[in-house]
Amino acid sequence: MIANSSTALLVLSILWFVIYWILGGVVFSLIAAARSMHMKKARFSCLFTLGAAATAFGAAYAGMILSRPHGLRCPDELVARGTLQGAENFNIQSILVCDFNAVLIAGTMFFALLLAAGMVAMLLSRTEKQR
Repeated sequence: MIANSSTALLVLSILWFVIYWILGGVVFSLIAAARSMHMKKARFSCLFTLGAAATAFGAAYAGMILSRPHGLRCPDELVARGTLQGAENFNIQSILVCDFNAVLIAGTMFFALLLAAGMVAMLLSRTEKQR
């Protein structure tokens, strides 16, 4: 069970990281272009990437915690119907099939947190001309 849970956490973390990094990057590039901001791009990129990784891990962990009550009961029902083969343990397939809403709720909450952290990173990355 630990191997499946840690694998599920890793897969969800990577999935959220890619989504956050792409969507957040588009949002912040539009904000920077609209405001004609001069900023240190390397500093912002580093801070944003670290923030995206941290929030992706948080979203994956929170999604697993929120879906756990349903995820532990659901695979037995699906295995009995033949939908999930060999899903005796709590794994990524049981999370995504049984309670995907919890994963989406956690992902949305942590994306909002990433947007707030990205705004702080933009403020920290401004050049001296704008301060």
